[in-house]
Amino acid sequence: MNLLLVNLTRFGDLLQTQPVVHGLRAQGHRVGLVCLENFAGAAALLEGVDHVVALPGSALLAGVQPGGDWRVCTAGLMTWADRLHSAYAHDAVLNLTATLGGRLLARLLAGNGGGGGDGGDLRGFGLDPFGFGVNADPWSAFLQASTRQRGCSPFNLVDLFRMAAGVGGVDPVYALRAPLPDALAEAGARLAQAAPPDHAGYVAMQLGASEERRRWPVAHFAALAARLWRELRLVPVLLGAGGERKLGERLRAALAEDAATTGADQVPCIDLIGATSLPQLAATLRHMRLLVTNDTGTMHLAAGLDVPVLAIFLATAQPWDTGPYREDCCCLEPALDCHPCPFGAPCPHAERCRHVISAATVFDLARSQLAAEGWPQGDPTAGALREARVWRSLREADPAALSTASLPMPGRGFMDLVSLSGHEDEDRTRWIRLQRHFYRQFLDRSGSRPAAPHPAEQTAEPRSGHSLWPPQGPCVLSDAVRARAVDELRQADALLHLMGEQGGLLKVRPSDMAKSRFLGTVGRVQALWDNSGLFNVLGHLWLCESQGAGGALDSVLALAAAYRGLVRAWLAHLEASA
Repeated sequence: MNLLLVNLTRFGDLLQTQPVVHGLRAQGHRVGLVCLENFAGAAALLEGVDHVVALPGSALLAGVQPGGDWRVCTAGLMTWADRLHSAYAHDAVLNLTATLGGRLLARLLAGNGGGGGDGGDLRGFGLDPFGFGVNADPWSAFLQASTRQRGCSPFNLVDLFRMAAGVGGVDPVYALRAPLPDALAEAGARLAQAAPPDHAGYVAMQLGASEERRRWPVAHFAALAARLWRELRLVPVLLGAGGERKLGERLRAALAEDAATTGADQVPCIDLIGATSLPQLAATLRHMRLLVTNDTGTMHLAAGLDVPVLAIFLATAQPWDTGPYREDCCCLEPALDCHPCPFGAPCPHAERCRHVISAATVFDLARSQLAAEGWPQGDPTAGALREARVWRSLREADPAALSTASLPMPGRGFMDLVSLSGHEDEDRTRWIRLQRHFYRQFLDRSGSRPAAPHPAEQTAEPRSGHSLWPPQGPCVLSDAVRARAVDELRQADALLHLMGEQGGLLKVRPSDMAKSRFLGTVGRVQALWDNSGLFNVLGHLWLCESQGAGGALDSVLALAAAYRGLVRAWLAHLEASA
């Protein structure tokens, strides 16, 4: 089958669809890709894509701006779609972009392919004949929910892409297309020409980030660069987009000032910010012994090229959902109760998280890895590790083979994190692991209620590689958090039961009053989860799925019954662990 994959996201998210492409190819499909025109260069880095079509989004949008002509815009879009089908005759469309624009485009392309004019074979995120958004399955709905509020998902975005695309049963492979030998040689010569003759290699640094508050301070990068050179003779190489050039200038100025003030030798620094195309960036990364970075597209590029990564996650960013999809990377986040912070809210702490992780902590981690000793596991009471939660990425073993729960776990090889800083025993970590356990079963609905964790999985010595229960011990929450979760689950259980009773009455004796009461209960369920710090992702998921039910009473009642099954299984586990 010829599949057309629609991904209208940014550089990093586009690269993270590589395991989806691999999974589709493993299932015997050919894969075409629709991406935004300004990221077509990134699409060329994906391995296994048979055809790439760039959407000229800016040019088309110009037609609907004030002074533009929407008819010209519409005609241009239809012409573009016809040319796409002529070049790549697709049988089905898989849309991984949950925006309204992405859904509209996917429906157009599905109708313009082999499926006919009624929407064709459209998977992932779509629209029904009345223009309402529909999601192909619960995993797609969860992907949409987590996209609305990044930071609330316990799953890596790559794994959500895989499950929404229907390739969760294929072993994930995140291997981007290797740079050509000539490009590698050219990048190596460029680096060698700029580096001192006595250097021992290169360490890349990505100073920028999508937001200022998600950027580790330039002064910290400069202090790290100085120690890498003076103690390990490793040359710092600055990478980034052209708009980040001033960050590079500030770092080089800080290094010069440090040398002048201390009398130490000048730190060599190769500044390539804004000076590489995407293929050149990929070739340059392959010469690096390590990338130290904020949460960026460059991080995902390095992971896909098998370059070791040490990544720092600040403000709204956290490694559980946007971390590098490569084993044995190191992810740091500030050890602060307020991290990760919510989206769209001003920081009441003067962005303290940006400064709490020191250059000394990052250097100690990098030095151990560069010396082939691995990422160090430190004493959590030590001052340095009180600054940060330090995680090492690893891939789960096959949960279906390891689980002793009554239901096999969906998906193969999910990316996981293990604490190197003693933070496995925190309520936050244990709550994330509980979410992973219950949501994975719930989203893979087969008509059965989610299984409570098997007692064998809660011993002090669980099986190695089983992410559902960490090696450090059982996922038992503190009394305060457990009591809070139990209270909210009991409220949800009561409301969902009431919804079922009211819905049954409404079917037998429909009236405006019965309908009003039923809808009021639906709204109370939504409000309960929306205002919960523990179940907010469930609120987003309920909203997506209840809207997708299209107002059909039987569909809403079936959905409520499924959610009540999740609530009761989770509640039973928490009550048993008291």
